[in-house]
Amino acid sequence: MPVITLTTDFGAGSPYVAAMKARLLEGCPTATLVDIAHSVPAFDLGAAGFLLWAGTRHFAPGAVHLCVVDPGVGGARRAVAFSLAGSFYVGPDNGVFGMLLRESLPHVPAAVELRRSVDASPTFEGRDVFAPAAAALASGTPLKKVGSAAAELMLPPAPRPSVLWVDAFGNLVTSLKPPVGGVRVGPTEIRLSARTYSDAPRGRLFWYVGSMGLVEVGLREDTAAGLLDAGPGTPVQPL
Repeated sequence: MPVITLTTDFGAGSPYVAAMKARLLEGCPTATLVDIAHSVPAFDLGAAGFLLWAGTRHFAPGAVHLCVVDPGVGGARRAVAFSLAGSFYVGPDNGVFGMLLRESLPHVPAAVELRRSVDASPTFEGRDVFAPAAAALASGTPLKKVGSAAAELMLPPAPRPSVLWVDAFGNLVTSLKPPVGGVRVGPTEIRLSARTYSDAPRGRLFWYVGSMGLVEVGLREDTAAGLLDAGPGTPVQPL
């Protein structure tokens, strides 16, 4: 059974998400639709890129991953689809796939630029351009049939080390990878490390390697983000 995932900044309960799902099911009635996230901060390509990478990496090859976080909707940026590690990704070529592409190096995806129909809404290409392409790929249409061959995708420079995401427990997921001897979040140095939350003393910030292989900062049964007044984009440094 084909799987299509969705990542957007449209917000929970948005009729825009429903409209895209309707178009996906019209084009691929047997598809299983999986929501990765729709609460991406508006226009935040960095947050969207992280959530897309983190949320899709456990799906089996063959899944189609649709991402629509698109500040330049209707503009000159390309609409693309590409294959990577046996799966497909569909969305705007505006840098939102940056983390995914960097983490996949040296593998280079095969990409196509999607066709835009004359009646496609210039303000809702998620429904009228990206969703039909994703549905076609999920139905088995070859990549080369949904668009024309495209040059390499936009790969923005790697951002400076920072907090990528704050989970529901207030843990800070950073862009740092081990080995480190600690981490500085803003002006605060955290040198205490722990294997997991129950190993850390209450009331003290600690760092650990999370399930995604990234350095995270936590506060046992409390919120590190709240104590540090930190969030996505807060600078970090390895110690």
